[in-house]
Amino acid sequence: MRIATKIAFGYSILILLMVGLLVYHISLIHEMEAINRQLSEINFRAAITALELLSDLRQLEEATGKFVATGRPEYAAEVKKAREAFTANLARMRALGHSEREAREVARLAQMWSDFSAVASRQESLLTTLRPGEVRDLERIREILSGLIQNLSLLRTQTQTVIQATQETIQAQVNTSTETAKRAREISSLATVTGVLLAILISFFIVRSIADPLRQLTEGTRALAEGRFSVHLDARGRDEFAQLARDFNTMAERLGELDQMKRDFVSHVSHELKAPLASMQETIRLLLDEIPGPLTDRQRRLLELTGQSGRRLAAMISNLLDLSRMEAGVMEYDRKQQDVIEIVRAALAEFEARAGEKKLRLEVDLPQPPVLATCDGDRLLQVLTNLLENAYKFSPPGGTIGVRAQVIVGIPPHLPAFWRQALDRADSDRELLLLAVSDSGPGVPDAHKEKIFEKFHQVRQGKKLSGQGVGLGLAICRTIVQAHQGAIWVEDNPGGGSIFYVLLPMDSAGQPAVSVSAAGPPS
Repeated sequence: MRIATKIAFGYSILILLMVGLLVYHISLIHEMEAINRQLSEINFRAAITALELLSDLRQLEEATGKFVATGRPEYAAEVKKAREAFTANLARMRALGHSEREAREVARLAQMWSDFSAVASRQESLLTTLRPGEVRDLERIREILSGLIQNLSLLRTQTQTVIQATQETIQAQVNTSTETAKRAREISSLATVTGVLLAILISFFIVRSIADPLRQLTEGTRALAEGRFSVHLDARGRDEFAQLARDFNTMAERLGELDQMKRDFVSHVSHELKAPLASMQETIRLLLDEIPGPLTDRQRRLLELTGQSGRRLAAMISNLLDLSRMEAGVMEYDRKQQDVIEIVRAALAEFEARAGEKKLRLEVDLPQPPVLATCDGDRLLQVLTNLLENAYKFSPPGGTIGVRAQVIVGIPPHLPAFWRQALDRADSDRELLLLAVSDSGPGVPDAHKEKIFEKFHQVRQGKKLSGQGVGLGLAICRTIVQAHQGAIWVEDNPGGGSIFYVLLPMDSAGQPAVSVSAAGPPS
């Protein structure tokens, strides 16, 4: 499934959930509005009408009492008016919507009112024929009045029953409204929790479906940046990342082919240049030996300069060939147990003539041999030669180059973290040889202290120095030292310039070792 489809599908579920919740809330709001409207327009009006019925009965009872006691026509009018008011209110009461119990009680009240009206009409007709001044009629009047009052009392009781039924209906509506609000609140809470969980779940799967391919692509891109063109990404699937992974793999394969073509070209050209260059250097040597004939001082000087350029060119070609072997993984090492101090002295012997050209002062501090280590002597000599050549390039005329070595136990505390993690933990209590080559040059900025060991990396501070090289010597040194399970790094020289350290494991203690804490950077 494509990424856009996954995102659209996930968020469609959330949108549907939100729409469903909205529709449900709207229906609940309508239901509550209907309940409130019924309460305000029907039930409250019914309650008011029932109270008016009760008031009408009270007036009717009072007027009937006066009429029966006095027989005066104005009280008869009041009785009639009260009856008409009660009849009208009763009709409005019956017209309103009621619950089942209200309707039943109102119908009973209407029946009782009808019966009362018929009895009251007959009693009023009878009253017109009686004489209050006669004892027999007076007793009859009292009997009629008692009957009417008793009937009115029954009507008042039934009216209160109607009022109670109306109040109960109102309370039931209020309870229904409260239950509806409570149900809406519970469902809203449940829907909110469900929505949040669903959103988290959908977001998790979407982020995971994006993060994993992005992480893979990031690692692949980093591998390409480090020159590892054999990297291959997982291109399974049909989404955009799978297509991107397939394109990335195609690009990596193409870059690998181009890189292989470049390495083949550099190796081939280096081999082709090596033979004629060796012939030119041999010719220059023969001329300097004056075998063809004597030389003037000017001619000798020109030939010496040509010889220096030839040696520098030969060193570059040698470095390019070593680089080709390193990248092809065919660098060969002839390891055997050797005295490292003798290798250091051999490198210094070859370097003394070069140091004299710039009047550089050599400060050498080496332990007494033997300091035995299993190593490739030629490659280790190449490392020392490159470090001394590097110190020669950057030290000013008349400067100082220091070469020191000491046997230590354990990893030195100033070893960079990168090398500390890379070295075997067994080296923590093993005897090691720490070589240091210091110069009095401009030093290495902190930002370049790791990068100068990468291929073709150069520190440019102003214009390029004469004879600075192409940036392969230190990369070759690191490869050789790593092949010997050692470490190489650079630090600032307290007296100015830089100190290049080489840490190598020893086979046995040829010299008394010093403690790690005492093996700090040489001053």
